[in-house]
Amino acid sequence: MRKPRWGLFGALVATAVVCGTSTSVLAAEPKVIATQPQKMGNGWARVYVALDAKGAPLALGVSLDKDALEGLPKEPNSTSRCFDKNGNGKMDEHECIGDYQFTFTVPEGEAAKAIAPFKWVSLNWNPHGHIPPAPPPWAVPHFDFHFYMAEREAVKMLRPGSCGELIDCEDFKKATKPVPPKYVHKDHISVDAAVPDMGNHLINSKAAELQKGGPEFTHTFIFGAYDGQITFYEPMITRAFLASNPNMCALIKQPEAWQVAGSYPTKYCVRYLDRVGRYTVSVEGFVERPAN
Repeated sequence: MRKPRWGLFGALVATAVVCGTSTSVLAAEPKVIATQPQKMGNGWARVYVALDAKGAPLALGVSLDKDALEGLPKEPNSTSRCFDKNGNGKMDEHECIGDYQFTFTVPEGEAAKAIAPFKWVSLNWNPHGHIPPAPPPWAVPHFDFHFYMAEREAVKMLRPGSCGELIDCEDFKKATKPVPPKYVHKDHISVDAAVPDMGNHLINSKAAELQKGGPEFTHTFIFGAYDGQITFYEPMITRAFLASNPNMCALIKQPEAWQVAGSYPTKYCVRYLDRVGRYTVSVEGFVERPAN
């Protein structure tokens, strides 16, 4: 297996995320701080934070070796957030969420301080996509990149059950409690896609793939919620789109206000860095927001 060249990756990703910023920011080389890698497919996955010369956040992202897209499980995980909904004593098809999850804690110190309130990241591989009530276009092989503000231990307390997407019914009620309108863009709506060990998903109702006659699903953005709070930001990207070696950014629809003060991204980006053979999926364009 090819030895990772992280130093070169750091230089390349720093160059990518500062495109379009001022020359004063570019005067000093940005710093890239990464987690230890985790094995994924035939390659490795890492989480990284890119900081500018003043220590402000440029990006929070996940880096995947090109080999990580190969050798992935082709069948759903039969132990992932399962519930015997029909009571027959075994886990049948559609009684497990079926994803494979990799979790990363944001590196401590200046990186964690810079990207607060974001605390940890989960990368989820879905070999067959999502089960109902998720929209049908999303039933294709894809990755979910969850950037969490909620504490990991609190998220783990969301139990499997018979409601929503196999979540405990009491947890479902709390997960689907409406977020006050000023804290989420009006286009992001609940379809009761609440998931154990995750939360509710507020989907972009205007996403192209959800419109009649729309294009195939390639990428979209979701807000996570629980008990009336925004708990994660989520770019969702198909494996096929990643494998096409993209280089793009899309705006995140912004709310009117924020529940917790901190740095929040305004866009998500999907890139292939050819010189190091890595894909990155990141949230960028951070702006400091007050709580109100």
